[in-house]
Amino acid sequence: MGDAQIGGVAWRRRKEARAPEIMEAARRLIEEHGAAATSMARIAQAAGVSEATVYKYFESKQDLVNQVLHEWATPFIDRLRSELEHVTGLQPRLTLIAIRFLRSLGETPKLHRVFFQELRWTNYRGTPLHKANQSFAGTVITVVEDAIRSGEVRADVDPVMVRDMLFGGLEHIGMRTSFVGRDIDYESTAARYVATVLNGIVTRSGGTSMPDELTRLSALIDRLEGATGPR
Repeated sequence: MGDAQIGGVAWRRRKEARAPEIMEAARRLIEEHGAAATSMARIAQAAGVSEATVYKYFESKQDLVNQVLHEWATPFIDRLRSELEHVTGLQPRLTLIAIRFLRSLGETPKLHRVFFQELRWTNYRGTPLHKANQSFAGTVITVVEDAIRSGEVRADVDPVMVRDMLFGGLEHIGMRTSFVGRDIDYESTAARYVATVLNGIVTRSGGTSMPDELTRLSALIDRLEGATGPR
């Protein structure tokens, strides 16, 4: 009876460990080969279980891949949100977000590449991974909204547009550095990029007001379209 109990405990422990073991095997394969080239059969083989067993725990490969990346992303997001509570000021807070993002790109470039190039375009919306990414991107919106309320940022600034500018540029920085194996100074790069986003690139006397600029551009476009239209 003692052996049976020991065997029963071991069997239950093994069964409870299967899902984490499958996810770990899937993560290794996804990092090495990408999501598209990683089949459920290969994941099952790497995890030491049957393919049927994998389907007992995960409805589909898409479900498994999303859960793998959700588990990978969640601790990063939780840590960032906690850190932001101890930092004040728009520029320092955005710089912290940028540093953490660039550092994450450098630490797990293959998983980021899978996310950017594969997962965001296939059955992504509404998944736990999508919601986690929204939570991460929402840190910028929250930081900008806080700065608007405090008077540090103009009331007419669009927080969503700031989010798009920040992450769009950071992704491109990652693509030309971490994704191709080039070294990068996370802190100084993040600080310089955030400064560019916040301070712009023209001298104080070099800009024109937005309404005046839009009027000038509209007139120019009309002239160009008239010159290149049907003859």
